[in-house]
Amino acid sequence: MAGGLALTLQGRAQGYGGPLEMQGLHQLSLQAASVRAFGGVALGLGDEVGLMFQNPAALYTLDGLQLSLGAHQENRRLRQVQEYAPVRYYPNLSLLLEGLTYKIPDPDTSLVGFSPRDTVQRPFDDIGPNWERTRRYRRPLQGMIAVPLTFERVRLVAGLGVVEYANLDHYYQNNNVLNPPVLSQRPLPTPRPTDDNPLQVDWYQFARARSGALRGIGGALALDFPKRGVAFGVSGLVVRGSTDDWEQEVARGKLTFYSNAFRVDSVYRHVTRRGTSDFKGQEFTFSGLLYGRSVQVAVVLKPPVTFTRTFSQEVTTDTGDRQEVQTLRGEDRMRLPWRGWIGMVLQPRSDLRLGIAYELRPYGSARYTDAQGNTLRPWTSANLLRVGVEVAPTAWLRLRGGLRGESEVFVPEGAPITDDAVSCEVYSAGIGIVQARFRFDLAYEYAHLKYQDAWASALSRNSTVRHALAASLTVRLGKQTP
Repeated sequence: MAGGLALTLQGRAQGYGGPLEMQGLHQLSLQAASVRAFGGVALGLGDEVGLMFQNPAALYTLDGLQLSLGAHQENRRLRQVQEYAPVRYYPNLSLLLEGLTYKIPDPDTSLVGFSPRDTVQRPFDDIGPNWERTRRYRRPLQGMIAVPLTFERVRLVAGLGVVEYANLDHYYQNNNVLNPPVLSQRPLPTPRPTDDNPLQVDWYQFARARSGALRGIGGALALDFPKRGVAFGVSGLVVRGSTDDWEQEVARGKLTFYSNAFRVDSVYRHVTRRGTSDFKGQEFTFSGLLYGRSVQVAVVLKPPVTFTRTFSQEVTTDTGDRQEVQTLRGEDRMRLPWRGWIGMVLQPRSDLRLGIAYELRPYGSARYTDAQGNTLRPWTSANLLRVGVEVAPTAWLRLRGGLRGESEVFVPEGAPITDDAVSCEVYSAGIGIVQARFRFDLAYEYAHLKYQDAWASALSRNSTVRHALAASLTVRLGKQTP
């Protein structure tokens, strides 16, 4: 049976009835199409201005003024399939939640021994247990400009940019929410009710959605010491963004559980929350890079940062005989810890690059403070591996491919390992075309995220299939004066 709204200090599952808070904040964007195609390894791609806010030290490779513009498109197909097994003492409950009670005929009331407990409990609507949804969006990805300068023995590269910092799009739905979460496995099972002390459970459909993105505007500096083969970089972003938020609860009935039977009563109640969230924060990135003729090694660090969300919601409650409208306003915040990655690119031949990077995301230490001042650690940590390859068969063509890990910040409901975040692999491929002062980069990404929420007698199979395209055009407007 579906269940599981319990919170812990170390992590929180996706849940099936939780409100919109900071969902989507971890979905950071890769601003360069070449980096996406290269498996997310932000290193070793030559004169690429798009690395400005991911690895600012890599700007040392620029040999002239560069201007870059990029955009991306993403299609997502989300799906949830629920599977139920018979529940001890309540064998018809699984059929009710799975929408199969129409296959059971009404009992014959003329038979000896018939009692009200033999009545088949049926739903009062046509909402099934499963759902599927397709989402699509197109957005600008980045606009950047950078110029190299030389001062005696030191090269300085300065840049400015506007980027998509994070994609905040989010959607979740569950058509069989039970509150309290009877038969959940954590934190403790629900005790069996008795005829003298029955248990009442709200049964409803829940859905939430968020659309929007965070934009960042800022600059970067890189210092290059050519004789030592060392470069350092720092970048800073002021991050702002607004989203449209929506949540809805549709009552499906009131379940009353006795010792060996249950009853379903009709309830009409719709609760809809519509509003906006305004996010603000800032982020700094520090990186160091060692380079030689055939190898580059980089270390990138991001210090702690706090993001604040100011929200306003209109809550409409419709009970059939009356309708109430309330306005809720508040502010919450998320404090992210130190993050970073280390990477290396090998170039055994002039036409071949091999890249690898390892990202540390200790989000289990992230602290969320709600509008009432309560603080908890709702996210889960993850460490991600990225690999990429680039081949240059001709002077004007680059072929790229890669594989990178991608992680959510929650664990599946009922998972035996409570700190193993939901994750998947992102497969990527792309090309780069260089003609005179122009370079065009195109990347395609495919990901299939799958996980199961498990309860004592049910599974919810969740999946998200994602197809993404990213493109950027870079123009070199000048060349550094020796």
